[in-house]
Amino acid sequence: MSKTYCYIRISTDKQEYDRQIQIFKDKSYINGVNCEYIEETFTGTKTKRPKFDEMINKMEKGDTLICESLSRLSRGGVIKTLDLITDFIQKKQINVTILKEGFYLQAGEKPDANTNLLLGIFSVLGQFERDLISERTKEGLKAVKKNGSKSGQPIGRKRSEWANKENFIKTLEYMVNNSVGQLKATLFTHYPKDTFQRDLQKLYKKYNTKDYEKILLIIKGEN
Repeated sequence: MSKTYCYIRISTDKQEYDRQIQIFKDKSYINGVNCEYIEETFTGTKTKRPKFDEMINKMEKGDTLICESLSRLSRGGVIKTLDLITDFIQKKQINVTILKEGFYLQAGEKPDANTNLLLGIFSVLGQFERDLISERTKEGLKAVKKNGSKSGQPIGRKRSEWANKENFIKTLEYMVNNSVGQLKATLFTHYPKDTFQRDLQKLYKKYNTKDYEKILLIIKGEN
């Protein structure tokens, strides 16, 4: 039976992946039958991505790869990205769906000239957009640091709205009740995975145990 793989990539650990998750959920992919989702923190300019490569290696003929946008498949340039997609659908014989740009490429088919042109245009535009965002982010951080230092306010990363005690308990309950790992639980509750892992590590030390059920009982009793 063919399988669907949803690949979620964020460029840095400062980004949240909630938006991509919600898009997949809206399309009924995540939590669907026979669907696996992979989350990875890795810049698109790198040519090697461990989790992505592992996923591709285990995909079989007839499987489907789904990405939120073409930028998630970026391999350091337009030509490399196009070669990667062609390799997937022709050599690997897997289907490729790119939601944002609306590409639904079938296994075995050869992209025509118009499709290659559009893929190239979107890839270039995506890189242009990322460059603009990077420049604006750097300018914004400079302004925040400058204003923060003047006002005496501390400068730091703000916790996600999902990273609260109530949702932490919900995430831990989901892990215990459904016998799943942290990745699936945090995808279900939107609790940022890296933040959840850090919060859980603190509780390991605080209560001197790594038993999820014991920790859950303790923190629920403290409410």
